[in-house]
Amino acid sequence: MKHELSASHSAAVNRRRRVIVNYDTNFGSPSIFVPLAGKDMEKIVSDYFSMVDEPGVTMDSIWWCWLDGNYANYPSEVLPVWELPGLKSWWEAGIDPVRVFCEETRKRGKEAFFSYRLNGTDMTSIAPLSRPLYKDAHPDWLIHTWESYGNPGYWNFAKRGVREYKIQILKEIAENYDYDGIEIDFARVPVTLPPGRQWENRGHLTTFMRAVRKMTLEEEENRGRPFLLAARVPETLEGCHFDGIDVEAWAREQLVDLFILGNRSFDVDIAAFRRISDGTGIKLYPCVDDHHATDGYLHPPIEVLRGVYSNWWHQGADGIQTFNFEHTLPARDERVRLLHRQSYREMARPGNLRHKDKTFVLQRRGGGHGSTVVPNPEEWTTPRWMYYITNMLAPLPADLSDDGKADTLLMVYIADDLSPASTAVAAVSIHVLLSDPSAAGQPLSGRLQPANIVTSKVHTLETIPPASDIVQYLELRVNNALLDSPSADGGWLVFPARPDQFAIGNNLIGMRVNRRDVKAHDPMSIEKLEVHVRYSSSQSQYNAT
Repeated sequence: MKHELSASHSAAVNRRRRVIVNYDTNFGSPSIFVPLAGKDMEKIVSDYFSMVDEPGVTMDSIWWCWLDGNYANYPSEVLPVWELPGLKSWWEAGIDPVRVFCEETRKRGKEAFFSYRLNGTDMTSIAPLSRPLYKDAHPDWLIHTWESYGNPGYWNFAKRGVREYKIQILKEIAENYDYDGIEIDFARVPVTLPPGRQWENRGHLTTFMRAVRKMTLEEEENRGRPFLLAARVPETLEGCHFDGIDVEAWAREQLVDLFILGNRSFDVDIAAFRRISDGTGIKLYPCVDDHHATDGYLHPPIEVLRGVYSNWWHQGADGIQTFNFEHTLPARDERVRLLHRQSYREMARPGNLRHKDKTFVLQRRGGGHGSTVVPNPEEWTTPRWMYYITNMLAPLPADLSDDGKADTLLMVYIADDLSPASTAVAAVSIHVLLSDPSAAGQPLSGRLQPANIVTSKVHTLETIPPASDIVQYLELRVNNALLDSPSADGGWLVFPARPDQFAIGNNLIGMRVNRRDVKAHDPMSIEKLEVHVRYSSSQSQYNAT
């Protein structure tokens, strides 16, 4: 049944929300929080709001993530609480950081949400708790897939008791803290229903979301002002179905006000979500994560991020959410902080990105963690336990056609107008990175240079470079237009192109090795493909000094 929402609620949904920050406080990480607990709150606030307070930075809404959802670093009657002397000393002095950060956000004229990780991991081995986890008393309510952080298992939302317990947690948060809304984060961790049977059990998650919506609207009535509900879900309808998330029903019944789309994927099906939410007023915000980054693009050049933001705006996003950006001083990596600062200065509207150099990329499946949680592309197996954060539908790596017949076909989205009427384009080129298993063990003389693909903070993949004469046989077409032969640049093959060969939106790329006399036993793979657009006058580089 569709909810009838008040005029004030609808007005709150329609607030200007160009940039949403999902701010992982890392107060769930003992290595960060334990040294902070009980210290000078004024100094902590200054450090955590340092990016928010910088001139020229756009952040309209800040969504504070405090813990992984199964224990609390705030006073709670429902959850076990961290037993830290510093935390207790704050509470005894009337200081609750969860409340303080909400108030400080409001002082700056920003919207404030509480971001709740629905099924997060449990770092119980490194954090003392006031009482055992509720999981310990209900082992039959858990799903076991992989072990991380000593996690005993993940909640199975097909169980009524799990749903009721989570409602208690969320109700306590809603009643005790004056946030503008709550985000239910399905990305942390996506396992919520029995693997392989998620879609069959989708009704249980919908039942849960109905209960959450009922609770938040009741709280709204008690407060006398709007209390919004958001959900972070996979970036495609197919991915939502894989994970048992019936977003069509949620939209139809207006169970949420905002959909946050994706996490570490640059490719977001905004059009599909717009179609299912048409007439509901639900807002759409694709999300970029630069920690669990899309494979091969951890802390990428600003040109790559510009390409992502431009595509999302062109595809009809209502705004953009960031996750795991570097905000806090002292910075863990100042170079990354400067990259993210420039993002916040440019990403808030398409006009800020016009005629700035951009790189439009194809995505790689898997990776991003350097662990078995999400298999790396070269070790890919379909992860039955979840679609979310896997980039399962990404086109790369792709086998390169080598029989001189059919092309390997790929699609790259380009938001910029590169037509002849756009005289600002100085150059456009397509960059391709190949790997050739049949060349393994051969001397590097006469071959391209190997190249590293950074898949996470702890893992890199080195390509197996093909023979350098590949430039004579490799064909690349854009929208069926054959490009000139490439040059080699540090292991990459660079194809010069013309602006008039590209369309606004999807562009069909065809590649093949046109050499019929030799067919490799193991085909080469296309590891990366990028379209570089350079403008006559562009401020591309961030100041790293």
